[in-house]
Amino acid sequence: MSELRFDEEFQPINPSVVDADPANTMRELYYRVGKLEQGLEEQRLQASADQRDLLLGILTLSDRINGILDRWGVTTKAQEAAMVRGVIDMGKDLLAILKRHQVEAIDTMGQPYDPETSDIVETEAHPDMSPNTVLREEQIGYRWPHGILRRAQVIVSTHDNIRGVMR
Repeated sequence: MSELRFDEEFQPINPSVVDADPANTMRELYYRVGKLEQGLEEQRLQASADQRDLLLGILTLSDRINGILDRWGVTTKAQEAAMVRGVIDMGKDLLAILKRHQVEAIDTMGQPYDPETSDIVETEAHPDMSPNTVLREEQIGYRWPHGILRRAQVIVSTHDNIRGVMR
């Protein structure tokens, strides 16, 4: 047993330590951490929604560039060829941005219609094909790491002789 000594240096104790309630302090810290986690989750969801909107805008621009190139056709003049090359380069730049964000086209051509990824916009009679086989895409669908970014708009086969629009 150690001997009591009264000549040791006095160490004052902070009054906040004397009155401390560790259990309450832990509850307050857990509450603050929970609020921070909630705020971070809300920011993550907002950032994901903003990114989705941005990527959909880029897809719209890419679609418009493809439409321009489809309508332009074969060029015969040097100036037109230079313009077309510029438009093609812009389209490639947009595709590179989409690729960096892991945006991928959904493969629907020749596949059975998938209601999870596509919407039927029209049907065409093709007795030699299985019903609901995708014949063409009116609009390409895309996936990204968070799921379906944009649904494909497809034309599918039927055995009927009736051609119709499904909306």
